[in-house]
Parts: sequence; structure tokens; C-alpha cells
Amino acid sequence: MSTRIRADRVALALHNISDWKDQVRAQSTAHLMPLLALLEKGAGKEEAGSILFRETPDEFAFWDRYFHLNDGDKLKPYFNPITLRRAEAGFPHSNAATIRKNTFEGKWKGAVRTISTEGENWELSGAYADVFRTNVLTKSGQVSRVPVVDLAAMLFRAEVFDDADDARALERRFRERFPQQDVDYEKLFVFVSEDRDRVFVSDADPQDYEAAIKSALVEDVKTAAAIPHAAPPPVSLDLSDPILLQVQQLLTFGSSGIILTGAPGTGKSYYAKRIATHLVKSPKTDIFRVQFHPSYGYEDFVEGYRPAETAVSGYKIVDKTFIDACERARAVQAENGLVVLIVDEINRGDPARVFGELLTYIERNYRDDPFILPFSGREFTIPNNLVLIGTMNPFDRSISQVDAAFVRRFDHIEVSPSRDVVEGLLDAGRGFSTDQLTEIGAWFDTIQKMVPFGLGHSFFADVKNLDHLKLVWRYRMKPAAELAIDLNDGARGDVIASFDALVKRLEGAAVDA
Repeated sequence: MSTRIRADRVALALHNISDWKDQVRAQSTAHLMPLLALLEKGAGKEEAGSILFRETPDEFAFWDRYFHLNDGDKLKPYFNPITLRRAEAGFPHSNAATIRKNTFEGKWKGAVRTISTEGENWELSGAYADVFRTNVLTKSGQVSRVPVVDLAAMLFRAEVFDDADDARALERRFRERFPQQDVDYEKLFVFVSEDRDRVFVSDADPQDYEAAIKSALVEDVKTAAAIPHAAPPPVSLDLSDPILLQVQQLLTFGSSGIILTGAPGTGKSYYAKRIATHLVKSPKTDIFRVQFHPSYGYEDFVEGYRPAETAVSGYKIVDKTFIDACERARAVQAENGLVVLIVDEINRGDPARVFGELLTYIERNYRDDPFILPFSGREFTIPNNLVLIGTMNPFDRSISQVDAAFVRRFDHIEVSPSRDVVEGLLDAGRGFSTDQLTEIGAWFDTIQKMVPFGLGHSFFADVKNLDHLKLVWRYRMKPAAELAIDLNDGARGDVIASFDALVKRLEGAAVDA
């Protein structure tokens, strides 16, 4: 029985090559494919001498063989595995051939080109591998060789393999197709073993390689239609949800206000919105929301001045979000309804400046007691059916310690990082096997011990597959972890290494790789 490369492994190969590009000199990685084109013609063999390599047809034949898409797009028939973009019909001439002549030959002296009656003759310099290693693979003193299994999986995606073949077969075929001396190969490429089932699939199972490639390519975003809409949260919470249960227990007990507290990414704001939606009868009219910040004040939250042409002073006093929420709560009292005011980042504002006298009258024992608003001078009360829900990151070092008088007036519910939530979010996307979910869950538990205050589960909300996980790690989780770790370089290295090891396990890499 014969086998082929898995289509999802081809998509993963493209993402891994893109990751490799970020570790080396990104602009110079454009030279990889032009070098491979010469190697395929035999330029890397011992005593190869000069080889005939014609821009037409050899250059175009190389790109047609490995990087042509058969979807009828005549303007951009190729894909560029380095940039993950579509490439125009003239790309082999305008890009690949040009940079080989201008830079690899002209600037780097990695090859010598002569013109004959038959076309161009190319001869690689004796140190071409060192030239490529220095100018492409070396960044900040570190050398990152080209991952040969990823490269081969992409190049040989439509070819047939034997049933017993494994990742080594990909390396062997690569070395046969692009021959080099051992010393040169070892300088430029690196082999990492993988479980064969992660690479190959039965030839009887159809594989849509074009769809896999297109899923990895990056579209040119110029319209709003290219950006996906966020999925709306579920309308209601399960009655057995532990956070909802705690909120309702506190409200029944007689809470002045509730703060959801926890590390970044635990979904505090998401929870606050879902809980509010569950509590009120009309989310559109009965939920109010503000976000505190260091310059936020009483005049932004309760009542303040606004320019008015009809006023003698040129200003009039207007109600702000808190008063609006109170008035709405009074309006639904007859219906026995609740109104929820959500205050995100409640600890980022100065409590005395923002709440003023409200710090007393939001207490349950003072609800419906009259007091005087200082700006307007009118009598006011805070209705009993107004529910205050705040969110707070107590580990935010950019703000001072929260006022004790403010803390004691609120009940605090901790929203902790949850492995169960992580596995539930990933399982819903159907992009991971049961074993992979277990691996990710175990890593998530480990990372809580490595990062001060931990990392939240909401980072995984948009993750549908391994490629998404790598993107979320690089651009969201890793920066958050580095901020928490601060200047501890050793701990930072351990965290990064732990994720790299996780990815290798998820990709099916051998334990000793």
C-alpha cells in the first residue's frame, strides 16, 4: 500500500517555515527557493562545475512544479512559501531570478554566472553554504537551519511514498532531489523526526492540497469583510455555573457590589457581561457599562458639566452613567426587575475621586437613603435593585494599592485560570485530538507555576488548530508572560522552552528531538 503527505501537514509545514523565517534574517530568506532551483539542477554536487540554468524554461519549470496553484487565477498563479502570499505570473523572473543574480551572485559572491549561446551557466562557489548560512540563517549570533521535514512535506505533497516510509524518507527524497555534499547539507538544513502518522496518510484517502495551502496563505486585508466577526457570547449561563452561583448567593445574602478578580485572560469582563445578561430582563436597556482609568473622575461617572449655549454660565449639569443606571433601576422596580452596572478595570480609577459620597450610599444598608448630589444640589437615592459588578486585575503593577474603604464595600469573587475551560474551548473547535487536548491542558497547568499570577484561559477562545495556538502564543500569551516575569531572563527562557516542547509534542515530534 502507498501513502501520501497529509494535507494538514502541508499547511503546518507552511506555518513552520514562516516561523523559521522570523528566527533568521527574514528579508534574505527569499534566497532559499532560488538556491533550491540550482541544487535541483545538480549545482551542489561534488565537482559539479558549471551547470546550464536558463531563466526560461528552467526557472519557470521549478516554480510550476512546486508552487503553482490550479485554481484558474492567471494573474497570481503561484504561492510564495516564504511570505505566505500569492505571487504573480512573472514572479519567477521578476523576483527569484533577479535576486539570485543581484545578491547571491553579485553581492554575496555565492556563485559565478557566465553567459553562453545556450543560456546562463551557473557555478556555486566552494563556500556557498557558508555564504548562505552567514547571510540568511544567522541572526543575532544564532544560527537557525532550514527545517527539512517541513520543506520536504511542502515540496513533495502530491508524490507517492511507501507504506513503511517515515520522516526520514522525506529527508532522503529531499537529498536525492536537491543533492549536496554532506558538509554543505549539515550547514543549511536540520532534521527533526516525527511520528509517521502525523506526516503520512493512505493514498486511498483523498487530500485537498490546494485547500490546505490556501488556508495557510495570508490574504491582503483591505476590506472589513476580510476580518472575522467575534462570536457573540451565549445568551445565558448554565445554572450550575460556579461563578453565577456565587454571584446569586451574594445577591441573596445582600451584597453592595461584586468584583470579579483574577489574572489577565481569565475572562472577567466576559463573565461580567454574561452574568449581567442572565440577571436582567432586557439586556439592551438594563445593562450599563463603563471602564475606569487613572484620569476618570466623579464628573465622568455621576454628574458633570457640559457646554450649553442656553445657560448663563455657558455650561449645564448633566447626568452621567451612574445616575442613568439608577434612574433605569427605579423605572423597573415595579416590575421587580434588576439593572446591572458593569465597571471594567474598577481598580484603575481613584475610588475617592470617582465615587465621592457614593462610597457610603452604595452600601446595602444605605440604599434608598436620600443624600445631596454636590454639583446639582438635588436630592438623590441609590435604588436597591441596582447591581454593581466590577472587574479587577489585582496584580496590575501600574496602579497603586486599592483603597481599603473601597475594598471592604465590595464582595470579591476570584476567577482563576481553568484547565477545564481551556480543554472545553479547544474541544469545541474540533481541531485537536483527545491526546493533544490532554497535552495542552497539562502544559497550561505547568505554566501557572512558571508565570507570576498565572495566565488566563480566555487566550484560547479563538484557537481552532495548532497554527492558531502558535499565533496566540507569539502575539498574546508570550508578551503577557514576559510582562509578568519582568526581567527574570532565566524564567523567560524556561517559559518559551516549555511552549516549544509542547508544539513538538503536538506535531508528533519524537521525544528525543
